[in-house]
Amino acid sequence: MAELDLTEHPNLEDSVVIAAWAGWPDAAESATRALRELIRQLRAVKFASIDPEHFYVFTENRPVISNGPRGSRTLTYPSNELYYYRSPERGGKNVVLMVGEEPDLRWGAYTGYLSSVAKTNGAKLLVTVGALLDSVPHTRPPRVMGTTTSESLGAEYGTIKYPKPNYEGPSGITSATIDAFSKHEIPAVSVWGHAPHYLQVTQNPAITLAILRELQRFVPITLDFTALEEQSDEFHDNLVKALDGQKELAAYVQKLEERFDTEEEARGRPEPRELMAELEAFLRSERLPEGEDDEEDTVI
Repeated sequence: MAELDLTEHPNLEDSVVIAAWAGWPDAAESATRALRELIRQLRAVKFASIDPEHFYVFTENRPVISNGPRGSRTLTYPSNELYYYRSPERGGKNVVLMVGEEPDLRWGAYTGYLSSVAKTNGAKLLVTVGALLDSVPHTRPPRVMGTTTSESLGAEYGTIKYPKPNYEGPSGITSATIDAFSKHEIPAVSVWGHAPHYLQVTQNPAITLAILRELQRFVPITLDFTALEEQSDEFHDNLVKALDGQKELAAYVQKLEERFDTEEEARGRPEPRELMAELEAFLRSERLPEGEDDEEDTVI
């Protein structure tokens, strides 16, 4: 069996690739759950998978055994599966979705397969999706942030203004994949949900919902969030009950709230460069007759 098993060749054009991995970049399974919800709602078709035998150390990333009906036993290995959604509209946006588990070995070969599949299916943008544990309070709207190292995401994504990342340190498969796609000149963004680090939960539907809402900026159809909204409300109500009476934790959350509110206020302020651009535009409109433009004059 080949390392990359293609069961179908979609031959898409003008597509966006969205990818998420279980493991280190998937706090509370928020990112991979968001991708699986996208796959379900788009009714995306599986067309490829990557053989786990060559990319995992099974004593570190162990297969899982489970019991089935009538005493059957199933051994499940780490999986990496690719799906596609073909827009029913002529010239519409197509989507390639990849959901997998961060590999242990041969990241170069692994990301090479992904970028090759993307290129042959007309990828114009890569969106990597992750979730991390952070010092954020559960009592505030979930924080989802995006970054990009690409100078331009293309005309259709011109309204998306993500900052450049400033993180330095140990990296994950998201960065390796972005690097591989850059060699094919495919721009990329990275979307991260921030989960409260003090909550020991296997799933956080509130973060998953927030990630999906951000991904709607790249996905061409309307999504139904009804079930996730109900799960998020129930999750919040259960948290309120579970944390009731824990005074030390309540005091800690209050401090997180104060810092969160200060950070959100700062994020809402225009950057100096944005203020300068607005000032230039205002002064130009004031001194030029209507209908004229002076591209050479700038305020210094």
